[in-house]
Amino acid sequence: MLSTGGFFMVMLKSAFVVAFLSVPNPVVAFSSGIKHWSRKALYHQIDLCTQVCYHQIIPGLYLSNARAACDRSVLRNLDITHVLTIEAHRPPKSAFAHTNITTLFIRAYDHPKTNLMPYFPMANAFIEEGLQKGNVLVHCHFGVSRSATLVIAYLMEKYKLTFDQAYAYVKSRRSFINPNAGFVTQLRQYQRLGYQINGYHRLEAYMSVQGRKHRYKIASLAAVVVGILVPLIVLVVLRVPVQ
Repeated sequence: MLSTGGFFMVMLKSAFVVAFLSVPNPVVAFSSGIKHWSRKALYHQIDLCTQVCYHQIIPGLYLSNARAACDRSVLRNLDITHVLTIEAHRPPKSAFAHTNITTLFIRAYDHPKTNLMPYFPMANAFIEEGLQKGNVLVHCHFGVSRSATLVIAYLMEKYKLTFDQAYAYVKSRRSFINPNAGFVTQLRQYQRLGYQINGYHRLEAYMSVQGRKHRYKIASLAAVVVGILVPLIVLVVLRVPVQ
């Protein structure tokens, strides 16, 4: 015989099971709810999927989520002239249609095995060009991992900072940045390499990106080509037998 308290516990569990099973794809719904809650808890009650969120890192350079990057009023108020997107999917063309904004799109997933190092020189050049001409917005989906990695890499190369110094500074400006473990390893390696990426990987990166209204600096492209051709020419010359 159940006590009154035991009876109510059984009824409560039954009601929970019925409610759970009545939701289409209950596991997905539960998982999405947890992700939504944790995202808002981690990012100071800001839902980075739906709310505009951007921070100025240094004068003229902003780090944001995708929502801010596609908001015309934000771009106008910040006087943005250059937008660097690092995402799995390209932003809609309508976001920058009929504007003079220069864009660069790097397709990349937020996964520890994604190699972003080949893109550092190109991203650095794009950001530097943008700062010379106006203001730059760098973003991924949340503005937490991929885009933060590119901004950290830029500061490291520009000001000859260690990873720890650049990371601490960017975090002081946007407190919830969190590059994944793979990106952190790459940034530390970038420091060890003296902020240099070999020509082959740079050329590979140039070939894979998609930019609108962005022309790569001839000097940068020439450096990549020279970095590939010169070793090949030397190799061919050394292989030719002396008559």
